[in-house]
Amino acid sequence: MIRSVFSFMEAYDVMVRGNGKNDPTDHATLNTFASQYHTDAYLLFRALCKLSAKPLPGEDGAKQSTSMMTSIMGPSVDPMALQSKVLSLQLLLALLDNAGEAFCTSEKFIFAVQNYLCVSLLKNCTSTHTQVAYLSQKIFLILVCKFKLHLKTEIEVFMSNIFLRVLESPNSSFQQKALVLESLRTLCSDPVLLTQIFLNYDCDLDARNLYKEIVHNLTKLSGKSSIMNIASMSKKDAEQEFELSLAGSEVLVAILQAFLQALELPGGEDVYNEGSAAARLRELLELDVAHAPKSLEKRRAIRSNKIPDTDEASTASSLDKASDGPASSSDMAGKIVGTFEKKQSTQQNFELGSVKFTLSLKSGIQYFVENGFVELDARSVACFFLENKEKLDKTQMGEGLGKEPDAKFLKEKGLDPEKGGPGFWVRVLHHYVDALDFTGLEFDDAIRLFLSGFRLPGEAQKIDRIMEKFAERYTRQNLDVFPSADTAFILAFSVIMLNTDLHNPSIKPEKRMTVDSFIRNNRGISVDGTDLPEEFLTAIFKRIQAQPFSLKEDDDARERLTKGVIESSYLFEGASFFGTSAEERKKANFRKEREEMMSATEHLFKKRPGMTKAEKESKAAAVQITDNIAPADVVKPMFDVTWGPLIGTLSQVLECSTDERSIAVCLNGFAYAIRIAANSHMSLARDTFINSLAKFTYLGSIKEMKHKNIESIKTLMSIAIFDGEHLCESWGPVLQCISQLARLRLVASSLDTDESFIEEKEKLQSQLEDELVYGAGFFRQPSAAEINKETEESNGRAILDAVSEVLIDKVFLSTVKLSAMGIAHFIEQLIAVSASEITGQSKRGITGVGTSSSRHGSDASLTIKKKASVQKEDESPRIFSLQRLVEVADYNMDVRPRLIWAQMWELMATHFAKIGCHDNAFVSTFAIDSLRQLSFKFLEKPELSEFNFQRIFLRPFLEIMSNDGTREDIRELILRCLDNMVRSMSHNLRSGWKVIFSVLAISADDPSERINTLGLAILQRLLDEHLHQLCRLTDGDGYIEGEESESKGDLSALERRNRNANVEDFVGLCRASLAFVQTNESVTPIPIGLSMRALCHTACYADLLADHRVLPPVSGCQSIDPHAPGYTYDGLSESEALEMALWRPLLDGLAEGVRSSLPSHAGGMGCLVQRGSVLALRAIFLRHGYSFSTTQWGVILKETLLPCIQDAAETDATPVTRITSESPSVSSLEFVVESQPLPPKEDDKGLKKFAKLAGDEESAPNRPLGKAELLVEASFADMRHCGDGNLSQAYKLVQKNVKAGVSEQPFPDSWIATTSGIALGMITDIVTEILLERGAESREVIWPLLSQQLQLWIIGHSSHATMDESAVSNGNSPALASSWQPCESLIRVACRELHRFPQRLLKAMPALGKDEIAAWSTLFAKDMASTLSSVVVIETGITEELLRLKLESIGISGDDEEEEEPIDKVAEGESTMNTTVETPFGAGKIIEQRTDTYSNGGGGSIAVTTDVVQLASGATLYRPSSPGSMKFQEARAAENGVSANGTHKEARESLWEQFIPALKVQCVAAYCLQQSLSDQLDWLVPLLDLAVLEPLLDALDQSESMSLKASLDQDLSLAFQEAMFSEWGDGVEEVEEALQVGRSSNQSSSASFFLTQEAGATNNSIHILSLLYRSTGDESLKREAFAEPILLERTMHVLNRFVESETSEGHIIDPNVWRNASKSGEKIAIFCTSFAFVVVNILNVMLSMTQEQFTRHRQHFYPALCLLVRVQSDEIRQLVSQVLQEKIAPLLNVSIMNEA
Repeated sequence: MIRSVFSFMEAYDVMVRGNGKNDPTDHATLNTFASQYHTDAYLLFRALCKLSAKPLPGEDGAKQSTSMMTSIMGPSVDPMALQSKVLSLQLLLALLDNAGEAFCTSEKFIFAVQNYLCVSLLKNCTSTHTQVAYLSQKIFLILVCKFKLHLKTEIEVFMSNIFLRVLESPNSSFQQKALVLESLRTLCSDPVLLTQIFLNYDCDLDARNLYKEIVHNLTKLSGKSSIMNIASMSKKDAEQEFELSLAGSEVLVAILQAFLQALELPGGEDVYNEGSAAARLRELLELDVAHAPKSLEKRRAIRSNKIPDTDEASTASSLDKASDGPASSSDMAGKIVGTFEKKQSTQQNFELGSVKFTLSLKSGIQYFVENGFVELDARSVACFFLENKEKLDKTQMGEGLGKEPDAKFLKEKGLDPEKGGPGFWVRVLHHYVDALDFTGLEFDDAIRLFLSGFRLPGEAQKIDRIMEKFAERYTRQNLDVFPSADTAFILAFSVIMLNTDLHNPSIKPEKRMTVDSFIRNNRGISVDGTDLPEEFLTAIFKRIQAQPFSLKEDDDARERLTKGVIESSYLFEGASFFGTSAEERKKANFRKEREEMMSATEHLFKKRPGMTKAEKESKAAAVQITDNIAPADVVKPMFDVTWGPLIGTLSQVLECSTDERSIAVCLNGFAYAIRIAANSHMSLARDTFINSLAKFTYLGSIKEMKHKNIESIKTLMSIAIFDGEHLCESWGPVLQCISQLARLRLVASSLDTDESFIEEKEKLQSQLEDELVYGAGFFRQPSAAEINKETEESNGRAILDAVSEVLIDKVFLSTVKLSAMGIAHFIEQLIAVSASEITGQSKRGITGVGTSSSRHGSDASLTIKKKASVQKEDESPRIFSLQRLVEVADYNMDVRPRLIWAQMWELMATHFAKIGCHDNAFVSTFAIDSLRQLSFKFLEKPELSEFNFQRIFLRPFLEIMSNDGTREDIRELILRCLDNMVRSMSHNLRSGWKVIFSVLAISADDPSERINTLGLAILQRLLDEHLHQLCRLTDGDGYIEGEESESKGDLSALERRNRNANVEDFVGLCRASLAFVQTNESVTPIPIGLSMRALCHTACYADLLADHRVLPPVSGCQSIDPHAPGYTYDGLSESEALEMALWRPLLDGLAEGVRSSLPSHAGGMGCLVQRGSVLALRAIFLRHGYSFSTTQWGVILKETLLPCIQDAAETDATPVTRITSESPSVSSLEFVVESQPLPPKEDDKGLKKFAKLAGDEESAPNRPLGKAELLVEASFADMRHCGDGNLSQAYKLVQKNVKAGVSEQPFPDSWIATTSGIALGMITDIVTEILLERGAESREVIWPLLSQQLQLWIIGHSSHATMDESAVSNGNSPALASSWQPCESLIRVACRELHRFPQRLLKAMPALGKDEIAAWSTLFAKDMASTLSSVVVIETGITEELLRLKLESIGISGDDEEEEEPIDKVAEGESTMNTTVETPFGAGKIIEQRTDTYSNGGGGSIAVTTDVVQLASGATLYRPSSPGSMKFQEARAAENGVSANGTHKEARESLWEQFIPALKVQCVAAYCLQQSLSDQLDWLVPLLDLAVLEPLLDALDQSESMSLKASLDQDLSLAFQEAMFSEWGDGVEEVEEALQVGRSSNQSSSASFFLTQEAGATNNSIHILSLLYRSTGDESLKREAFAEPILLERTMHVLNRFVESETSEGHIIDPNVWRNASKSGEKIAIFCTSFAFVVVNILNVMLSMTQEQFTRHRQHFYPALCLLVRVQSDEIRQLVSQVLQEKIAPLLNVSIMNEA
């Protein structure tokens, strides 16, 4: 009948809507319906509601039976009444379950639901009858589902005041709580209903946090089982409490499942088995719940896609509209969730403010004002107190309301009392009281209401002020009760005293106030002393006696205290003395609570405000918005509310429970929570759950494992397998647990664990320490380590039986399914775990690390020993995770794209590099071996050209190799791994070559000779066996095998990149070889043989480049960063620069070898690396230099060759740089190595024979030697055997029976002595053999560079002409102010090359032609003239500076020195003559005195008397002698702080050291230049113009003039001699002996230098002039005219000087030299000796003259010839005789008869 009535109504409604009419409910008035169907349905529905609301007899206040049956079955009621109630509820359930749109949307029916059905449910939901309560709660769930739009307040009230209070109440029965849990389970299992509760209440600023309260109540209930005292409970109660607690946990898990359903994640549809707590509760309640409400079942079916969504069409359409609207579901959810977050923040701030308020009234109010909760206004504060009286501390509120009348809130003056000024708190009190409504209330009820909001302060004055205001307010609102406010005030005080007297436990009952005494105390308090009615006062007394004034907080505290006392007393167990049981007391207490709940709920229903139509529409729209929000959009904020209390409850239950069902529920909760947190990206929640679950595995501690720990491990493994994608950083504890899990499995299986890494010595030491602590023998106690080991073995056996190895493998196998981000997080955490394993700290990452309690008491030493033992165990390295990391890399290598794999490997590579440097050999070896295995697998796939994955993959080898802390055996292992890799995988190597070359380069710097040797051996094997695979070499014509030839412009972008990459590889190869050429000093230098072998590699690379087997790059050249790709020379065209990008790294590397400062010598030979580098460069350039353009040669010389040679020369600090010859013509530097002869041609038979013999050796490469490589091999073989540089005979050195030569060099570490000649000779060879034939271009580009270098080694960095002011100010010579001056060795080497160059030029004359030879000759002559002139200028400057500084050193200013004029010469007979005096050089006699005048620098002059002292050795010494001069000397000495007796000896010695060697060196330079020129004049002068010869003659004249002047300067000669004394020391005997040996005169030391220079200059001048005088051709007359007068003058000058010298000094005739005798010994006739060859040259010139030329000057020649006849030189006399015969005899017409 009911179904038909409502079906007709729904059909009518559908019909009306189908006809297009308005809503049938719209035209219904307040008293009419749309149809009779609606009227009948309404009346029927109302009747059922009223029928169900009827109270059962005895249920509402009726007396209950106390029988045992009643206590079990419930109160005794009329069965018919109960059946009627149950039937009515069932009918309502069916009606609502099938209600359609007409019922759910009609305002009349909604009104009926609100006012009839809700009242019925209010009474029935808390019924003690299970069936009634169950049906009522099912009806409530339907209301939540269908009427949430209209019953928002009712639902909130029911949930908070009924359901949750029943669940929280200790007095509610098991059945009631079970029913509530069942309802909550149904509600929480539906994600839509659950999220709607959250959106409509928790996200509403004006509503309660209903969802949060549900969760908190469930968590409290769930945790009760772990804290309840089972011993004080009966078995039945304990079981019921446990089932309730478990059911609460299941509801919490159901909430998580609802979240999973909303997120469409696995686990949301999981169904518990029959053993679940929900099933158990249904069984205990005897409820048939097979048929749930149809509406809820349909919702579940729709969510699971079991039936089509027909009834939810409207919802779907609304969702569609919402999705089409301006804001999507997620946007709307974001806005609403923003409101929720704002509400949360507000509540948190309020809670913080309430705490501040409790601590301080003023601070709390100030905080609330600052955060916007209240304004600083008395009325606002009063309303705030009133509204939040249940949340704020009532004691502080009472203190505030009772403050003094002038009390203020702010200290500022002049403030209004309403705004915090004086009287502020009184204004708050008045506003507070005025806000209360006491109308119609009994006086004591009004006081009760008034005092419920705060606690009265203790001071009487405060109470007086508060109650006075109350009395005023009450009297005003109740005028008929009291005639005046005073009466009310007095009575209020009396009532408060009455309450205290009646209910104060410290007052005995017999002394308490009675009614009579109360009436008596209040007599005469009314107007005019009249009394109040006794009935009125008696009623007040009785009400207060029955119900005291008290705050709710105090009542709750007393109730808890009473309950605790009763529960803890055995007197109240079972039936008490008063005949009541605990169960009956609970029921009685619950009846009281039920009445309060119903009263409060009815009060809230009554306060429900009415809404206008607009408000209803607005509310409906708001609810519609929440309906359109997808549950998935609000899961995150809901879970944020849930997970905090949830994890506490689950952890608590799991920690304390041993029940398998509880454990399973908790672990499911953990799994679901982790899944939700991980997918919602809530890292804090995810990490917290993971860490908590990891703690329960006990894998991080040594505790005995139980069933729940094993299940926790399984759950954690399951999470890792199925939810690994979103674990992110939470992989850390998971992997740490897996690590410990694997370790325990090994322990249980009796296999070797990673503890084998511990040294046996450490184990033995640990055992000895244990014996000292625990004892030994039969009575020995087990040590802590043994106890721990036993526990771990037990745990391991349990794990071995329960956890399969396959499960562990599955975790790592599942990584192939992870996304790129997921695998990155996994690898990152696995690396972290591996690192902790290596350091022995793998357990410390698991939360809850600890050990089991000790069996041996609390002995302190034992505890310390245990800790040390555990620490020692933790320090054992393990490699489980490292092994798994290798497996993960292997699994993912082939299934991941290369880009993703590269990102993965970036993480792994750093870890492998770090582990490879570990000091434990087993760990580092495993890391290297793992890298090797992965590398081989990775290299099986060829690399695409545009990628560099191989370089990234192999980078760990490089990082380990370059780490200073890497073990030597590990470095060797890396090299062997790379060697094997190259042997087997070289065909697939592309970008990996860069790493291999870098590793080999690093091996060159290794301190171990074995590593050096192995590295170079690998490099040699690369060249010998894999050269064709290194850099994709071309076939020599620019073609790459397998590719079509294309011009650079036609290359694609990929091909251009490949070309550049090949160049980088080749450069890396070159640098790897050059790294073995050690250039710097080291504690462990590279063996010389390795460096020499590496230099041979460079020649091989040069051969490849010259043969165009390596193509240059196509772009990217730069000349700034030597280490960046494309490094080349600046100043070239693009094509030339690109070509040199291949050459420059090779040439620069060899240049570094040339300038190396490393002392490298072997077998008596020194500077082997430097010489080898020069020989390698020489071979490369002489074999392949033709391929370079002149411009390229220019930059090579300028930026590479010449700088390295110069740097090497300048850095040589050996004694060779300080050696000077005794004479320019007699060198003391014959040991300096000369340049080598030119190598044989490529087709030389001897060289070919050498190549064949070298190729027959076992270690010879399979490939043929290149041109330069063959030349270098032959040069090194010649050098090893101390050969002469003739490489045509080098094959003889390869024979096995040939022993290496031995040649000791005087200065093996001197670069100048061993290498400079070869280096500079190489430059000469390059210019003459390659560049000479290139004509003008070579002269413009190359010759200036060569000339500059030669001048640099002859002159130095700068000329003396530019004076350095700073140098002069410091006392240095301007002539020596340049930064570097060459030594004599370099000068002789440079001059030797100046001699070689014209010889090579003469040899090339047939090929070059006369014009080219003339051009080169002119260039050479000009530079010779310029260089010689510069040398002479430097000599002059040094000489002048030396003399000037010498005078200054003895106190005489030589700036304005006047010409010496002997004045007042001392007579011979004075006493100072012939006086013997002591000098620093021994005794001597004064043989002469003279007086010289000098300028004193101040405009005057000073006379100095000088003694000329002749020493016993024959030397002459000059010293001041006159008193005036001595005074002057003493004054100057005093100024300088030196005594007169120590006259500046140190200053003079510094002058000699500074100037004399430099002057000698420049003299040698001038002489050597003249000698180099002398041999070339015969063929050179005819090619030169007169304009070119004139500067050359001028330079020779300058040299002659300067040397002549210097040879005659006595001061300079004395300076030379003093320098010799300074060098040899002050011992007179040694000096005298040296002079005796040298047999030299006063001038011999300087004259021997300068006369030799003068003779050379004179000879060259005469030679040039004679050639001009005797020239032929068109210019002969002009040349003859120019030369004749000069030649005659020079000739006669030399002959006259020679004859004079011979006459004065040549008395003692010697066949070779002229000497004259004296008393002091023999002195060499220096001039005769020096100029003899000049005289010989003059006589040859006379012989070469024509008769006519000779005849013109016979008047000059003849006398000289006559004088020369007596010269004691056979050669000269023979030439004179020949001149007389050939030239003079014809003039006299005399014929000379030839001897037979």
